[in-house]
Amino acid sequence: MTRLLTRFREPGPESTPLPIWWWSGAKVTRARLRAQLDRLSGQGVRQAVVLCLAPTGPMFGSVADDPPFLGPQWIELFDGVCADAERIGFRLWLYDQIGFSGANFQGRITARNPEYAGLALHRESSGGIGSRVSGFDYFGVDACATLLDQVHGELERGLGHWFGKVIPGFFQDELPAMPTWGHDFAETFASHYGYELALPALFGGDDAESARHRRDYHEHRARLARRAFFDPLDRWFAERELICGFDQPSPAREGDPVGGVQLYGDYLGTHSGFGAPGSDHWGDPKVHSSLAHANGHPRTWIEAFHSSGWGGTLEETYDWLAPFLRRGANLYDPHAVYYSTVGGWWEWAPPSTCWRQPYWPAYHQFSTAVSRLCSVLTTGTHVCDVVLLSPTTTTQAYLTLDGPLPPAERAAACYHRLNGASVWFAEERGVLEAAGIDHDTLDEQTIAGGEVVGDRLRVGDETYRTVVLPEAELLHPAAAAKLTEFAGAGGQVICVGAAPLPDVTVVERPEDVPALIPDGRVRADAPFLLRRDGDSFVLLLTAHDEQTGTLAPIVDLERENWAETGFPWEEYWQRLREDGYRFVPPIGRVARVRTTDLPGRAQQWNPRTGERRELEVRDGVFEVPFDDGPISLVVLGEDLPPADARLLGREVESLPVTGPWLALAESTLDNSEGDLAGADRDGVLPIEVWRLTHESGPVIAGFGPFAEVRDADGTWRQAEWSLSRGIHKDPVHNETLGPKGYVAEEFLDWRHVPEGGSVALRTHLALPSSAGLQLVIGSGAARRVLLDGAEVPSTGEGYHSVSPLPSDRTVCLEIEFTASEDGPVRASFAVVTDFERYRRPEWMVGAEVSRTFRHAGGMAVVQVASEGACRVLLNGTEIGRQGDFNPYPGHREIRVHPYELALRPGENTVTLLLGPGAAAAVDAPELGITSGPEWTCDGLRRKHPRDPRFLCLRPRPHPLPGAWWLEPEAEPGDVVVPVVPDLAPSGERVESLEFPAPLGTVSLRIPSELEVVAVIAGTEYKPVDGRVGLPAPLAAGTPVRLDFRAVDGRRGGALLESAIEVEVAEAPVELRAWEELGLRALGGRMRYRTTFTAPAGRVVLDLGEVRGTADVLVNGQLVDQLVWAPWRAEITDALRDGENELEIVVRGTLAGYLDDASPTTAVAAGQVRTGLFGPVRLRGHANRAWWRPPRRGGP
Repeated sequence: MTRLLTRFREPGPESTPLPIWWWSGAKVTRARLRAQLDRLSGQGVRQAVVLCLAPTGPMFGSVADDPPFLGPQWIELFDGVCADAERIGFRLWLYDQIGFSGANFQGRITARNPEYAGLALHRESSGGIGSRVSGFDYFGVDACATLLDQVHGELERGLGHWFGKVIPGFFQDELPAMPTWGHDFAETFASHYGYELALPALFGGDDAESARHRRDYHEHRARLARRAFFDPLDRWFAERELICGFDQPSPAREGDPVGGVQLYGDYLGTHSGFGAPGSDHWGDPKVHSSLAHANGHPRTWIEAFHSSGWGGTLEETYDWLAPFLRRGANLYDPHAVYYSTVGGWWEWAPPSTCWRQPYWPAYHQFSTAVSRLCSVLTTGTHVCDVVLLSPTTTTQAYLTLDGPLPPAERAAACYHRLNGASVWFAEERGVLEAAGIDHDTLDEQTIAGGEVVGDRLRVGDETYRTVVLPEAELLHPAAAAKLTEFAGAGGQVICVGAAPLPDVTVVERPEDVPALIPDGRVRADAPFLLRRDGDSFVLLLTAHDEQTGTLAPIVDLERENWAETGFPWEEYWQRLREDGYRFVPPIGRVARVRTTDLPGRAQQWNPRTGERRELEVRDGVFEVPFDDGPISLVVLGEDLPPADARLLGREVESLPVTGPWLALAESTLDNSEGDLAGADRDGVLPIEVWRLTHESGPVIAGFGPFAEVRDADGTWRQAEWSLSRGIHKDPVHNETLGPKGYVAEEFLDWRHVPEGGSVALRTHLALPSSAGLQLVIGSGAARRVLLDGAEVPSTGEGYHSVSPLPSDRTVCLEIEFTASEDGPVRASFAVVTDFERYRRPEWMVGAEVSRTFRHAGGMAVVQVASEGACRVLLNGTEIGRQGDFNPYPGHREIRVHPYELALRPGENTVTLLLGPGAAAAVDAPELGITSGPEWTCDGLRRKHPRDPRFLCLRPRPHPLPGAWWLEPEAEPGDVVVPVVPDLAPSGERVESLEFPAPLGTVSLRIPSELEVVAVIAGTEYKPVDGRVGLPAPLAAGTPVRLDFRAVDGRRGGALLESAIEVEVAEAPVELRAWEELGLRALGGRMRYRTTFTAPAGRVVLDLGEVRGTADVLVNGQLVDQLVWAPWRAEITDALRDGENELEIVVRGTLAGYLDDASPTTAVAAGQVRTGLFGPVRLRGHANRAWWRPPRRGGP
């Protein structure tokens, strides 16, 4: 018990949240990293895993990381940060960058050693079966030794002196699939199995012989993968006493039997040596905690909660974490912490749970609770009686290279029905869990290695009474023998459907299984997890089910093979933004627990406060209130430490706190690093107003109609964009999981145009008197250009086209676009003076693409982008490969890598050898060989799957004249003429914008070059230097009207350059949502103040409903920092006679600000809602003596 209590009271750094720390988005410096380390440590985060999103070149829309991963500067930087981490007791984990967001190690290796490329089986057009080069040879011993040396060996050479001190281990993410063939596959297969593999059986055949060939084939895939990659990796970590965690790609991370075999031959077998198996919150912790338990590993990794939105509160996050902890996860890896957010325009599957969030000063309440839980849940042994078999052998036998056959599908479906689904957005409790039955999931080899002890099966440190087989038509012979022995000794084997063993219990449906399983040691009306540590037991209870918590499903998507088709991010975020999720706090909920053969004493240990409270146990029955969040921790034992919680007596009085309330809104948006606005705006950003009303309807500051566009159905409408920010909520960012630090160049978007369909744009351009003006259009569609109704030449067969423009007059511009395929049509246009300085790389197609050029000799950099497999040659020598090493082989991701060229004097030739269907683009502006019509190729491809900026080695002048606020290097200079498009030219006119004043407004700053007058309560105010001062604070919602004298194409929200900035003072307030107080975009806190007279006795303050976090201060004393329901704090010790001062500081999230100020779509419906809602009450309680447990042997 002493060990358990110590781990609860003083959890070590290894138990704290372990966030992914993305070193991306901006140049990474040691000073900035050191400051971020201190901020993390200050709120109870004492470890992080460092990942690079664009490690050696642009990726997922993000420009290349600086410095590049594993280069000398990066090693030096990490080494220095390790020294800083050691100073404060912080731990840093390494990421191998082999799988997800890979650094192209495999490409570099196979360029030097072509024999290290992988092989894949395929059917030839003739009907025969052959192999072709594909990916990397994870079956090759020498190939994998080279790979591990290049990654792990290089990291050890540079940072090995920190291993075991500051660096406790590594993380692996989305390792690519193992090959389907190998250089010695046939020979080693025949040697091991004693027969020749029949390749046709791998593609079909439902007979027993074909099934045997497939089973042995997939088993051999796993064997070769272990020989070359997994076993050497496991030994490497073991020899250095390091831990490696992982989150592998879907569908393996979900524990899907079919997906695990498709990817790895035997998912559980190949991954049995990892020290911290796991997944992200779209995977299944039950599978991975079982894998850990069976192999003696105490930790189970859970990466969470990417793609949940900027506005998830700490309360909701704690609730989301609860089911993952209950299913065995105990190493919490928040996704994520961003090194930089670049003006609020850089994100990767948000949120970033860090110091930028207004709730950060209260984060230690959350991190302390999580640390205590993870520390305690790592101690001892999991206790359950049931094993659910993962049907590997059945799946191997009935999985062809074209997909699963019915027996494999049935086994997988039955398995999932019993096990359930832990996917965050589509959680579904399985049949076992819904019946209150905990279980482990084990594979056949693990079961075969178990020991029958009496009528139990012992595996690792756990023993089981029941094994459930889900439609398993086949079993591994060793597992069959062990289960036969187990059943013969009195153990229970239940088969659903198929029965591969004699003398076992057979049921027809998964729903028939629970009735056959004897009661375990715990029965409860809330989900639970039981663990044992010596003679003590730990019971975790969660209020996350059909009654309370975040109700499932959050998003109901059609299930598809997303590994091949790609995840439907646009639909996912559309559903979240429109529907959100429903969270029901467990206020008043009490779990009722019945135990058997457990100690008769129980205490509830509060993970947040550390308090211990004795529970009254009678005949093994007790009640556990969820009185501090949705997770309750109960410890059972005969030698429990003394309870230290002050128990409240019965409630004797309840008084409302009616106010009056005063409130002061305060921004906490620190822009000292340029993280939340333009880098030129230093310090804390003011409160801003982005949403206004125009006569045309609701508008956003900076965005207005600049053209009319015709949709594919012939309907004309106005098209809105911002001259500095592009399209509002630009959908192009969905596929890159958020904006990436620059304004997208395309500002016209038709979401769905059929192949051959046409759309059009019409606007007017007031051209200056300069000669040689050109209209440059960028689009993946064919186009016609008309000026004043007459078609003009448009040169360029690729993405860009150039048309001549007149000067010194206003022209009517019309552009008609014709789609070459179904899907979006996007475009940009700009008035340009020098196309060569403006041009971007073009996509080129053809099996061989080349460019010969002259150079004085020396070193130069060329950046190659490829969609598909690409080999890069300089003067006939291969210098790199890329694009064929993805975690998801069916989903092609654009890979961009820079190459240093050792150029010879005179002629040089760069050649790209492209795989089938591949395309490539090259940028080398200093060499003058940016890809385009000058290259030898089969043609240029108009389609740009990413924004053109993504392909550029360095920024070009942006087509939007104001977009350089975010990326100064994209300043238009004298290349792009700042023409304001005008959909309907006219003379001067008056347009008005209106908005409700934020609570307590005392001044406004109106960012506009236009003449403007503010009208408030009938009084006109003319800005002085853009600012309007007011004589007294405005009440929330006071109407404010701005009258503009408009002179050009700026209309609606574009009458403003950006948001209106507001200064506020304290003012009377009603307890309503911040948005209703005019403070939708507030990234910060609200201080609520009032006074009260307290009742006699012990007093609890009940805040009612809160969304955010709440500091409770009484008479200036901080009483508590509340982060979840029930929002109650005992305030007795802070009271004084007579009148007392009450202050509640509510802190929100970044959701409201970023939803207005950035193009993020990662804000779910309801996430902006923040505030103190009440009703606030004072609850008087009678004093109560401390409750002491009865003496042993009786009351």
